[in-house]
Amino acid sequence: MSAREKLSFVKKIYCIIGIFLLLGSTYLVVKLVMHIWHKVPEESAHEKKMTEEEKMFKNMMEGVEKKVEYDLGYKVIREEKIEDHFHHIGNVPKHDKFNLCISCHGDVPHDKSKEIRAFLNMHSDFLACETCHIKIEKDSHKKYVWYSKENGKLKEIKGIEDYLSNANYKLMPLKYEKGNFNRYDSEQLREFVQKFKNILPDLGPSRKSRGQKMIHKSVSEKPVSCGECHAQTLSESYLPLQEVGYTKGRVAQILGNEVVGMVKKYEKFYIPKLFSPGQKEKSRDK
Repeated sequence: MSAREKLSFVKKIYCIIGIFLLLGSTYLVVKLVMHIWHKVPEESAHEKKMTEEEKMFKNMMEGVEKKVEYDLGYKVIREEKIEDHFHHIGNVPKHDKFNLCISCHGDVPHDKSKEIRAFLNMHSDFLACETCHIKIEKDSHKKYVWYSKENGKLKEIKGIEDYLSNANYKLMPLKYEKGNFNRYDSEQLREFVQKFKNILPDLGPSRKSRGQKMIHKSVSEKPVSCGECHAQTLSESYLPLQEVGYTKGRVAQILGNEVVGMVKKYEKFYIPKLFSPGQKEKSRDK
């Protein structure tokens, strides 16, 4: 191959390389310009039919997850922040896997009175059913412990972060027997309850009633009232608040005048008539 032919071949190679470089750079420039000056796509036919609430929810769900901290006074929670959403979403009550009453009645057992069931069920997050429904008359026989919702292990005193909001522990009473304090939910009672639940569909009314009385034999006819714990003074409070680990600040909140006043004023909770359509208010003249 002559020198002229070699030079011509090299020129062709350089031309081919130059063409590829030109095409590549053109592609990059076009992508860059389109990225900067891109047009917002028009709404699809489906999006045009969506309501404002549906569009807001769609935007909320497509947003990048952000975390935000809230200082609740007694604890700081860190949870996902959703735009246009003002409720705390991170406070999810933990299921009680151990309590014997919960196994039949559930985590939110109060449902008879619509007016106060939320108020009562709120306490079910950190108080065992036995705490209110087994009323101990003698102060010398009162002893309370905290038990784990996960495995039932007992601890006498817990920090406030363990029993308020997303509680890991719940307060329960112990039974005074011959100088000793024992659990009401003994292994024997647990075994009996499990057998009773298994044969319950086959029992007649009489045997069913006898079994239920056996299980609830320690339950008081009237539970502890709100005002007995939210009393005026610490000495008047039914629960030994400081002994079970409540801080002085928290005790002051429980016994505070605003709480006590609320309990006394609303011993009966009334719902305004406007929330009960169809029910005619009786005439005041009658």
